[in-house]
Amino acid sequence: MKRRLLALVSLWPTLSVQAAPPGADPNWPCQQIKVPELSIAAIWNGPPVDSYRTTWEQDSTVAELAHRLAQRRMPLDQAEAEIKSFAENAGTEKQSRLLTLFAALFDVLSRERDSIMAGLDRFGTRQKELAADIRSENEKLQELQSQGGHHQAEVEALTERLNWDLQVFQNRRESLSYACNAPTLVEQRLFALARSIEGLLHS
Repeated sequence: MKRRLLALVSLWPTLSVQAAPPGADPNWPCQQIKVPELSIAAIWNGPPVDSYRTTWEQDSTVAELAHRLAQRRMPLDQAEAEIKSFAENAGTEKQSRLLTLFAALFDVLSRERDSIMAGLDRFGTRQKELAADIRSENEKLQELQSQGGHHQAEVEALTERLNWDLQVFQNRRESLSYACNAPTLVEQRLFALARSIEGLLHS
């Protein structure tokens, strides 16, 4: 039991070293480098869209379309078909309508990504706090065990709590890989939709 506890307690320091290089956020739980915010320049090669970012929410058609296209359950080929149909229906206003749509998509997906990043930050903080609790519980357990059989009931209770906390820690750790990929999935969708819009601007 003692060896198993010590081995599992060491999991968080190992993970944190891999996920947080010097100067990085110590609570960031992912191995991927933390990029706090998306940059339009990293996604978009088309005309400037800053002016459209202040007005797109007033356009109910664009806002509704952007929120629908942002949903990952919609296949990309369907999303691209809807963008093409939107462009065809825009007529002579095609360029301004497409730029408005990209501005909307960038903001909608950036907000989604921000929410995911905040959740990962909270996850990392909770996991770090749980690791500290586990180390404290393990030290207390070793201290009680060193005193012989005078604290058997307390040893059993603490062992049960420690085992539970270790299981929670490990379960969270195993689910982390999927969660850490979520920001990348958002970025990839935005990049693909941006390429589709850029292609239509020049057609």
